[in-house]
Amino acid sequence: MSSELVPTEGGQPPDSFETALVAEQAVEQHLMRAIFKCIAIGIPIGIIFFMALLAVAVGGDTEWWVIVGLGCGLGVLGAVLFGMLAGVTLSAHALEEVDRGGTPH
Repeated sequence: MSSELVPTEGGQPPDSFETALVAEQAVEQHLMRAIFKCIAIGIPIGIIFFMALLAVAVGGDTEWWVIVGLGCGLGVLGAVLFGMLAGVTLSAHALEEVDRGGTPH
């Protein structure tokens, strides 16, 4: 058995690699912008959510600064995790389109 690769189609012009590389880089930049936007939107929402959740759970048993501190920490952590997930999910169609050889919208 040989380890050589045999092309199944005709040779592609040399500029097709450059075109594909430019398209991939554009989609990756769009992906990073989408991730940063989702994280920036998710941070205040996450902080408010976790502060409200902690206030309901332990509101009368602890000081206010504990609820604010834990709410901020958990809100930022949750926003980073869910922001990355949302950004990738929103950009997955463009990544798939570039993999198929098309141009993203």
